Amino acid sequence: MQRSAATISASLKKVPPFPPVAAKLLSLLSSPTVDTNEVADLIGSDPSFTARLLQRVNSAEFGFVSDITSVRRAVALLGLDTTRQITLAHATAAYAEGGLRTDSMRRCWQHMVATAVLAEEIAVACDAFASVAFTAGIMHDIGRLGLLVAYPDEYEQVIRNAAELSLDVLDFEQEEFGAHHAEAGRLLAELWGLPPEMGLIAGRHHDPCEGTELDLLRIVHVACRLADVLGYDVVRPLSASNPVDIIAELPARARERLMRDPAELCGRIEQSIREFGSEPAQAPPEETLALLASSANDPAPAARVSEVNVESNGVADALVTTDSLESASQPTAEGRKRAIGLWIVAGLVCAIAAAWWFLR
Repeated sequence: MQRSAATISASLKKVPPFPPVAAKLLSLLSSPTVDTNEVADLIGSDPSFTARLLQRVNSAEFGFVSDITSVRRAVALLGLDTTRQITLAHATAAYAEGGLRTDSMRRCWQHMVATAVLAEEIAVACDAFASVAFTAGIMHDIGRLGLLVAYPDEYEQVIRNAAELSLDVLDFEQEEFGAHHAEAGRLLAELWGLPPEMGLIAGRHHDPCEGTELDLLRIVHVACRLADVLGYDVVRPLSASNPVDIIAELPARARERLMRDPAELCGRIEQSIREFGSEPAQAPPEETLALLASSANDPAPAARVSEVNVESNGVADALVTTDSLESASQPTAEGRKRAIGLWIVAGLVCAIAAAWWFLR
């Protein structure tokens, strides 16, 4: 049954709102003067978010010696970037919980997680938008979630038919619902009062990238396409894409990071999928991993982006400003290992110097 754009808009207005805590958190973190205690108090106002944050901070992943029982302490230890990732991923997983019972809808969620992980990898490699890339990736397909909630049976059938008939899913969605999932995502971002940058990502992540600016939209666009070819697709693309061609839109350092160890990268995606409450996807296509791995030893492909020229705009710029200072103060696991190694070396040097002084 075909629907008009007006019908789909009216249906999306009836969709339950995104978890209020998550929506408020996005707005709160857009402020360059955000108070970590205010963030902690907001999370602590919801038992579900509190439980999820404390569960993660006390997991083996972070390895804190004593149990963390305070939300304020958890936020202080994790930092705003990690806190944002955990809460937003939990929110989208909870929102999609009903649909995750079906295989097709579970693939939607796994695609969102894969895109988020890949977007963060790209952003970190380029030292641009690193604090918001994961969030943008996890939120880029909220339109699918909205269509899932509004039309659960019909949207399941759309995904199944698009796969079986090799149809372009955006065209098929437009024909069936009067709007595709990207447009639905833009509408939902406005209805839920999400930051404008999230609406832009949700509405335009399938658009071809223009110019040479490495902005947040390009990062998510590439991450979304790469997630597809790595096997985390919702509907198989009409034509096979070469992963090396996809990442050619990125600067050299991002390409090198993605090609360094594709299998390990997919392992990180699988770990994130498990952490956020879903079964792992099927193993990534061997030919895709081989292509990426072999390209690491070849001359870098000519990139369309000759240099990183970060586009500063709106909310993302404020978020980067806020968290870049804090993320610098939050030691990573690799940083902690490096610091421990330096302490050991320094201790040995001091011991040798002391022994020499006593024996001279």
